[in-house]
Amino acid sequence: MDLSDFEADNSVSCRLSSSIPDVCKTADCCLGIDEAGRGPVLGPMVYGICFCPVSKKEDLKNLKVAEQNTI
Repeated sequence: MDLSDFEADNSVSCRLSSSIPDVCKTADCCLGIDEAGRGPVLGPMVYGICFCPVSKKEDLKNLKVAEQNTI
C-alpha cells in the first residue's frame, strides 16, 4: 500500500479500503467499528472497521476480544 502522497501532505483526507471478505457475502456477520483521534477541530480522526462471521463469535471471546457496546 503506497501512502507516500498522504505522508507528503497529511492535511488532506486519506481513505484506505479493502473488499468485503467472501465469507461475509454468504454467512451472517457482525461488524465492528472503532475510532481514535481528536476530531476535525483538534486533529485527525482514524476509523477502523472489521467483519467477523457470527459463527466465530465464540472464538473472539476465547481470544479475549471485548465488546464496548452490544446491540
